Amino acid sequence: MTDIMITEDFPKSEIEFDLRFSNQKACYDYLFKQKWPDGFICKKCGHNKHWVSTRNLYICTQCEHQHSLTAGTIMDSSKKPITYWFKAMWWFTTRKSGVNAVNLKELLGLGSYHTAWCWLQKLRRCTIGKDRKKLAGRVEVDEFFIGGKQSGKPGRGANGKIIAAVAVER
Repeated sequence: MTDIMITEDFPKSEIEFDLRFSNQKACYDYLFKQKWPDGFICKKCGHNKHWVSTRNLYICTQCEHQHSLTAGTIMDSSKKPITYWFKAMWWFTTRKSGVNAVNLKELLGLGSYHTAWCWLQKLRRCTIGKDRKKLAGRVEVDEFFIGGKQSGKPGRGANGKIIAAVAVER
């Protein structure tokens, strides 16, 4: 996967996000600046002039090598509009309680739960550090149960609850 680092101010609200990434062109312009901060450079021949195809491929005017802004990213080969991906990433990274596949399907108007689930899996894999190491030193661990209030046995062993554990290195 290609690493993309945020090098500018992150939108502070959903309204600001919507204004900034309201259409495909705005999303592709953002990716272009991330990939080529000093302007287009062909990875094959080093030439700096290009044209853009109707499929948003950047084609070198010298060697005609095609460059995709989404190649090597979680958006690679997706049939959905890039604006959907940007919105999914916004919700994934900013919602305090997170977003699940059912929410994402409804929020984006996706036709299938499976698509939303796959997108979330890809987004979750992106949050894992490449050179991660085992926790060491002072580590705090806690567990909790996920699931709404239900009648019956509370806490450990309750029906319809899922246990989750978290750990953090201090």
